[in-house]
Amino acid sequence: MRKHKITQISTRKALFFSFLVILELGLALALAAEATAATPATVSIGNFTSAPGETVTAPILISNVENYGTGTISVTYDPAVVHVASVSSGPDSTAVAWNINNTTGIVTISAWNIGGVSGDIVFANVTFKAVRTGSTPLNISVTTLKDISLQDITAIIKNGSFTIEAEQFLIPFLISGHVFYENGSECNNPHMKITNMNTSEEWQAEAHINENFYQITLNGGADVDATEVLQFEVTSPAHSQSNITFHTVTLEEINQGGLYNFNFTLKTASFDTGPSTYPYPSISGVHHGNFTPKRNIIVHQIFTYPCAGTGGHSEYVVFCDYETGERKIEVRWNGYQGDYHNITVSPPVELLKNRVYNYTIITGSYPQIIHRPSYENDYGIITCTKFTDINGREYNDWIPAIRLSP
Repeated sequence: MRKHKITQISTRKALFFSFLVILELGLALALAAEATAATPATVSIGNFTSAPGETVTAPILISNVENYGTGTISVTYDPAVVHVASVSSGPDSTAVAWNINNTTGIVTISAWNIGGVSGDIVFANVTFKAVRTGSTPLNISVTTLKDISLQDITAIIKNGSFTIEAEQFLIPFLISGHVFYENGSECNNPHMKITNMNTSEEWQAEAHINENFYQITLNGGADVDATEVLQFEVTSPAHSQSNITFHTVTLEEINQGGLYNFNFTLKTASFDTGPSTYPYPSISGVHHGNFTPKRNIIVHQIFTYPCAGTGGHSEYVVFCDYETGERKIEVRWNGYQGDYHNITVSPPVELLKNRVYNYTIITGSYPQIIHRPSYENDYGIITCTKFTDINGREYNDWIPAIRLSP
């Protein structure tokens, strides 16, 4: 009898604990179902840009939706900026009715999927037409959004925008004029490169055959605009004379459509380092280096800048073609007589554009020195490879301050 009673108590405990387990499991499943059902979908429309008059199709998206069945969604917009031209269905959602009001700026769309669909879908497509420049928000309003059991679907809204950019109206900007040699005669068939120093864009102007007239048409507001700087690099056909001019474009010139009778007078190309900013220390010695002209340069005189109050000069100058080894220039000083800072090259010698020449220059007294490894200007580049002073000390950053001129 006692044993039977114990068995009944154990059975009741087992049933009680089983009930607790089932209850806890049911609660867990209910909570999980509630959590799943609480995951909201996202209704969104993107950000769009167009030019005036263009049409753009904007999809209304529903993301992370479970068993989408039907919905009614509105989009508001500024009708002064865009109009709605049409509405169409998405691949998984059929637009069954819509109302477009381009006076107040709202489109309302009803759509469905009778079989239900989950994931990311296009609720409907809205085609906008850009009316005029400006920007408008595209604001979404969800009236209804239900699954196939007609249960409400919670939605997060992400609005968009539509921007219409102004068309860039290009104004022809004509540059024209004539080119003359230094003596005033006409330079026919000139070469001209124009560079926008603000954008680095380059153009070649058109020269009329056997005439000294040139012209080029750029786009005002695109190629060139007010306050931008144009560099004009003009050379004769043989590159022996040139002119480099900088011009700041004005708003008046843009409005007038160009630069007219913009003429150039060429000058015979010469290479001039100019005087040294810091000429000391200075001492006589032997300079070795190379020189590369940026234009054809006819050399008739070689001038050496002296330190103030001294007889600084060059006693011997040699320029050799780097590739062939040919001595193009070899001249000597005539002593302290006349303009002894100049050495005359007779007959004159032409050093060619972009060709490398090695030089040896032996100086006397105290010539001005450019204390840099190289020096560059619009007419050429001169570089020191070695300078040995009269005491045997060597340097690689001593350049003689000289001028090579016709």
